[in-house]
Amino acid sequence: MRVLFVTPELSPYSGVTPMGDASWALPKALKGLGHDVTVLSPLYGFVDPLKHSLGRRLRKVEITLGEGPSAFTVYDARTAAGVDLLFLGHEQLLAPLTEVPLEDTPEAGKVFGAFAKAALEVLKTTTPAFDRVVCVDWQTSLLPLLVSLADEVDAGTVLAVSDVRRQGRFPRTLLDELDLPAKLFDVERLEFYGKVCFLKGGLVSADRVTTVAPSYANEVVQYANGLEGVFRMRGKDLSGIAGGIDTAIWNPATDPHIVSRFDPMDLSGKRRCKTALQKELGFPVRDDVAMVAVLGPLTPDSGLDVLARIVGRVMRNDVQVAILGEGGPADEALATVLSEHAKRWPDRLHVRAEADAPAVHRALSGADVVMVAPSQAPGGATQLRAHRYGALPVGLRAGALADTVVDCDAKLATGTGFTYDEGSDEVVLATLQRAIAAFSKRSAFEKARTRALRSDHGWERAAYLYERLFQSLD
Repeated sequence: MRVLFVTPELSPYSGVTPMGDASWALPKALKGLGHDVTVLSPLYGFVDPLKHSLGRRLRKVEITLGEGPSAFTVYDARTAAGVDLLFLGHEQLLAPLTEVPLEDTPEAGKVFGAFAKAALEVLKTTTPAFDRVVCVDWQTSLLPLLVSLADEVDAGTVLAVSDVRRQGRFPRTLLDELDLPAKLFDVERLEFYGKVCFLKGGLVSADRVTTVAPSYANEVVQYANGLEGVFRMRGKDLSGIAGGIDTAIWNPATDPHIVSRFDPMDLSGKRRCKTALQKELGFPVRDDVAMVAVLGPLTPDSGLDVLARIVGRVMRNDVQVAILGEGGPADEALATVLSEHAKRWPDRLHVRAEADAPAVHRALSGADVVMVAPSQAPGGATQLRAHRYGALPVGLRAGALADTVVDCDAKLATGTGFTYDEGSDEVVLATLQRAIAAFSKRSAFEKARTRALRSDHGWERAAYLYERLFQSLD
């Protein structure tokens, strides 16, 4: 099949959330199954076409907005795996942007509304035509509605939802700005409590709806920030497909960022990586102490503000802790508080507010335990990366984590991590302390580590399930 994958973010060009990584890895896995896959994404101002060797096409994509005709410039490339990439640039709407808009500001509404109209034109004019279209999150959710109204497009549509907390709600006047008919402001389409809601438009119009995990599909019909009724209405067309990680990038057996390679058959390299991490952070070199890496955005929204309240009690344990902010800019106040704590235990606590990718690889390679942000995105993959590098994750049993981490029993005879059901300070602290204590049971802990390392978290199974979903639309 010819598949168009439409996404607001794409690693390594503009990835911010886990969906940026998914938008790179899933198309590659679908290509591996024999499908002809193209990824379509905005060309933001911070993405340099020359740096990424993007070719500029002479023909532009023309649309009409409220103020009149408007044109997108088209750039293209092809990945080593054979996936075609299309980027749409716009001097007024996209070039000024210095980051991917995640929140539903009025400006973001116009940006992604116009992008959806341009994506529709790509569908109309591309030959041979695309058979299936996958749209990612609220930013592209207008496209399934537009496709349903376009006689020229016969592609089946799938809406992939990663986080129902963001829905794309805007004033009614946005339809005028986008030159869209007023009839779309209807309770059966875009209207939601007096506002335009892109996510609702996609939910009611897409042929199929997926979430980032089977557990999350069960969650959204109970609570979806007001849209649970719409999810329930799509019940037979709703499914959860667990994602994975790009095992070519996250592979301790070949990782160029770590000092020693390792795999489930030989963990000696893991010990050398731990030693190297301890030296890098200025910690005493000790194999008998648990090394805990904390990964996620250092923001209150991520739930990692819990660290500011419990870190003193965590440090009463015989433990070394590396806190690395990733996945977005750090909250200055939170980073400052944590850095002040680090001054009390400079030989056991390290804080890096915004870590780069190589630092994250090194932290994973040396960690025994990885604390996942309590409010990580439902499709977050921190726990999968932890498993891949032989560390046991600690996290909230929700979203994708609920489907990918089995809680360890008291003897560590079963399980691949440590989970909790509600994110109060006391519960998070108790679960983290349970993981630290488990490290002292060295033989059992090493067996649990090996179980984690052998977990299958590639994208192949997800690609197969998407393929079956595509086939169900025939």
